[in-house]
Amino acid sequence: MASGKKTCSTGLTEAQARTLADWWGGRYQQLTAPESGGEACHGVILQASAPCGPAHATPLEAIIFSLEEARALEKLRGVNNPGAPDWVG
Repeated sequence: MASGKKTCSTGLTEAQARTLADWWGGRYQQLTAPESGGEACHGVILQASAPCGPAHATPLEAIIFSLEEARALEKLRGVNNPGAPDWVG
């Protein structure tokens, strides 16, 4: 028996990614993953506002392509905006 930690990553469906992009104000992204036999991966790209100044020349991005990442982001969002409704996916 092999020991080790398995990483579980449940990819977003196109409908989930498009809904989250709309919900969060991000943009939908579809990529073709060669390691998964050419299947399409669906995700959301979010741009966060960065503080002004030379240290932050480019905007920060969050790239979400799995259900686990989406749930983790929702948990963080509750800290920043506790009155916001939750996304149930």
